[in-house]
Amino acid sequence: MDVIQRNFFRLLRSGTFGNGEAVEPMSAWKWSYLHQLSLMHGVAALVYDGIQNHRNEFFMQLPAAQTSIWEKTVRDIEHDNRHINTYLSELFSLLNKLQLRPILLKGQGTGTLYGQPLHRTGGDIDIYFPYEPQARKAAQWAKQHAADFDASEKHYLQYRWHGIKVEHHKHMQRLTNMLHNRTLQKIINAEIRCCDSSYAVINGMRVEVVPPTLDLLLILLRITRYMLNEGISLKQVVDLGMFLRKKGDKVDFVKLQSWLKALKLQRITHLQGALLIRLFHFAEDEIPFMAPDSSKDIGTVMKEIFILRNTHADEWYFTQGKNIFVRSSDSTAMFWHLRHSTKYFSYYPSETVTNLFASFAHSLSHIEE
Repeated sequence: MDVIQRNFFRLLRSGTFGNGEAVEPMSAWKWSYLHQLSLMHGVAALVYDGIQNHRNEFFMQLPAAQTSIWEKTVRDIEHDNRHINTYLSELFSLLNKLQLRPILLKGQGTGTLYGQPLHRTGGDIDIYFPYEPQARKAAQWAKQHAADFDASEKHYLQYRWHGIKVEHHKHMQRLTNMLHNRTLQKIINAEIRCCDSSYAVINGMRVEVVPPTLDLLLILLRITRYMLNEGISLKQVVDLGMFLRKKGDKVDFVKLQSWLKALKLQRITHLQGALLIRLFHFAEDEIPFMAPDSSKDIGTVMKEIFILRNTHADEWYFTQGKNIFVRSSDSTAMFWHLRHSTKYFSYYPSETVTNLFASFAHSLSHIEE
């Protein structure tokens, strides 16, 4: 790693897990690049917490202009999270009064695990309804009361609630491999019905969230899908670390291991654990799903962490022009995706192949008839 990368991880570790390593001196340009890395990975406010922890060090000389930029970034993240929390609690209160049993997925619920919940970069509100009749009633309610209602997507519907994007998901998580996805849905349906409900307090309100063991499986799957489609997201890796530190004692790791085996997830989750060990200095015994000596196996993915990119699969949807020919909107992104899938094939072969074909098929759906 170069000095920017070393300082980036020192500050991120300090702002999240409290590791204290002295920073090295950097120029204003390098600090600006570090800020861009932080934004790209959705961890800017967490890195700023690390900056605050190191502010009295001799080499912690952040230029005044850069300090103002960081402070504005953090204020914006805090403001957005307060806005989401306010209307999330209002929305869940309404849905609970209708006896629809909404369950919050990821997002603000995960944020409650952080020392400063407002510093986890938020996004939209993701909701799952465990029973189909309640899901239909929730959709009808949203169509009548929310803005920009859209049910055109196959696996979720979306709308705006006080300007915040809300999604009602038909599945907590999905896999593109049909056999594995069938197994996953059985796991989710059985677990959500057999276990006691779990809650997080958001804006003073108890909101139902996913039970701990299932929640950890979903976090691992979320990181997996992100790896296959876009690359490493440090925000999600930090989420995994926070969950293990704050709720790991509530997880049934014997049950989790059986799920990972059934879904053929062992190798790619070992990679995720190895990232925690290498980048965030976790001990192997903090990651019970890790295999012995698998913590060294991250060379394949290290380089992509520091590439400022825009290669999401959505960038290479196929379109049809005025003539009969079909073309890709971004061939560079498409070829990146092909190379990327090859890189992860050995970690999760059954899902990597089907994920690539699913992305390809989804892109073809954008061709005008």
